[in-house]
Amino acid sequence: MKPTKLFFRLLFCTFMLNALFMNAQIDNQECVVIENGTDPAGIYSYSTDIATLNNYEPVVFNVKFWGINHPDGNDYFPNRYHDALQAIANLNIMYNPFNIFFKFRGLEEFQSPALPGDPDGYFVLQTTAQFSAMVNWAAANGYKDTNALNVYAVGWMSFAGGIAYRPGFVCATNSGSGLAGNNTVHEISHNLNLKHTRSFNEHTTRDPNNQYFNATTAGDEIVDTNANSGFYDSSCQCTPYIDQTDCTYFGEETDNSPDHVRYTINHEDVINIMGNAYGCSEQYLTIGQAIHVHEKIATGYYNAALTNVASLYEPYAGEYFDPNNPNDPLYKPLFQPGFDYRFFECDCDCPEPAPYEDISFTYTQNIIKQVSKYESDFSTIYHPNHSAIGIKIENNPVFWPQPRRCYDNPNRRPIGGSLTRFNDDIFNTNVTVTPKDSLGINSPNLVNELDPGLYKIEKIYEEGNTEQDIIFKQD
Repeated sequence: MKPTKLFFRLLFCTFMLNALFMNAQIDNQECVVIENGTDPAGIYSYSTDIATLNNYEPVVFNVKFWGINHPDGNDYFPNRYHDALQAIANLNIMYNPFNIFFKFRGLEEFQSPALPGDPDGYFVLQTTAQFSAMVNWAAANGYKDTNALNVYAVGWMSFAGGIAYRPGFVCATNSGSGLAGNNTVHEISHNLNLKHTRSFNEHTTRDPNNQYFNATTAGDEIVDTNANSGFYDSSCQCTPYIDQTDCTYFGEETDNSPDHVRYTINHEDVINIMGNAYGCSEQYLTIGQAIHVHEKIATGYYNAALTNVASLYEPYAGEYFDPNNPNDPLYKPLFQPGFDYRFFECDCDCPEPAPYEDISFTYTQNIIKQVSKYESDFSTIYHPNHSAIGIKIENNPVFWPQPRRCYDNPNRRPIGGSLTRFNDDIFNTNVTVTPKDSLGINSPNLVNELDPGLYKIEKIYEEGNTEQDIIFKQD
């Protein structure tokens, strides 16, 4: 691809920036897209066929977040790490059905310098030129990951709710509702070469034999997003033809073809993540949009930011148990949100998780832990001992594919448990249950000191899983 001179277009986005900083409130619905070159001819099929989409192998993007702090050193966004994880969850929830995945590579924060005449520095972006200057400054100072998509979370932007290169590896949003909301998903979708769905020049017809058909050359150049003039009106800062109660379109607008055909706009067009219906945008893409992204990926443009599927089975934080550091805090290898997980009971000699490629271990259908992709308490998404990781792949031929990375550490001692005596020496409800603390359940003399009889020993581990042993002790 030949390098081209950057040019700027101010485009309206779907998002309201409502950030409060130093008693100054900004309400802004605009999004800036920096057009970053042109595509080679012939790379897009303009297909809307699900079979075409399903032919694409999974791709995984690294995503690195950067929190830009004010020059005064105060932390105005203490929840930014959590919000970055929520952004990753939002991305995966929307893109995973299309075999596109995102790997959280962390959040780092840095303090913006105070600029001449501008004490807020890059914490408050005021122009597109300042955004570009910030990106260059960040890269020069080690605050850009060349092997990832980079999201800069600023305080706020006085000119926009978000900004992105299209296509590209960099975008920015505010650190309030924008980061944890749909704004990050929208801006990264620009990075992945998607346009806004609106266009005043796109015609209504979706029949390629119609003389006025221009869906592949006008607007967002996606056939299964209907032509529209944009749902948001900046003059009134409102969506005049959208019913906010159910996000339906009730306008009578027409296209600019000679026949002035009325737009055909569905609910899905209103809620599309790349639409302009403020207050109604959701994590929704069409098949045509997803194919468009895959076809851009296939050119090799994003190779530097891609990783492998195995990375999804690796924790983004936390540690596995190390017997040489028994006094360390709770060991919890944390996994990123936005996926449906099942942790299946497994058996192997694996004090460290087995490599992704190693599937020689045995496992059962007993689910030690299950996590929804909508789980909001991220501290609960961890890999328990004695389990292998199952990640739900929605369009995979096997809905729950082969579990990976069996972790079965015999050195991980239980933190407590119980001893159940079956008083009649048969399995019934006539039992005596004795709770055990960590010393009692781990005592080497626990079984030796038992009277003859039938027992159940239940062990509880710090990760939350349990183990049970049945013992019949004879005289």
